[in-house]
Amino acid sequence: MKTYLTFMTGGVSFAAELSDVIRIIPAEEAVISPAPNFPPYMPGTAAIDGEATPVIDTAIRFGLGERVTGKRACCILAALDHSSGLAERYERCAALVDEVSGIVNSESLSPAPALNSESFAKYIKGTFIADGVTYYAVSPELLVGE
Repeated sequence: MKTYLTFMTGGVSFAAELSDVIRIIPAEEAVISPAPNFPPYMPGTAAIDGEATPVIDTAIRFGLGERVTGKRACCILAALDHSSGLAERYERCAALVDEVSGIVNSESLSPAPALNSESFAKYIKGTFIADGVTYYAVSPELLVGE
């Protein structure tokens, strides 16, 4: 059984393995500095614990609308596996989300839906249902990878 941190972006429920999560930071505390030549879903880096940390705007990354804003918006600071392309330069990333929902457990993941190359499914490692809610499980490596 795995434990997941659940969050919302664009009205969709997502989950990240709790073991990948370092901590949650209120969005207003993560001052983002624009970076040249970053893709549109990466508005820049934030200085977190004295390190430049790439920020991924999940709303833009998943094609769910405008940049994440709001009182409950936060950054989920997560460790990057060294198999990720960004991990050559960064040890972690910050996923900007609308809000953190809670913690759930799941026995297993179902395969991610295979829709088309434009859907956010290519960033999903699987799905599961908990308490009647369908969650799309993400990993930091899939968020930052191309």
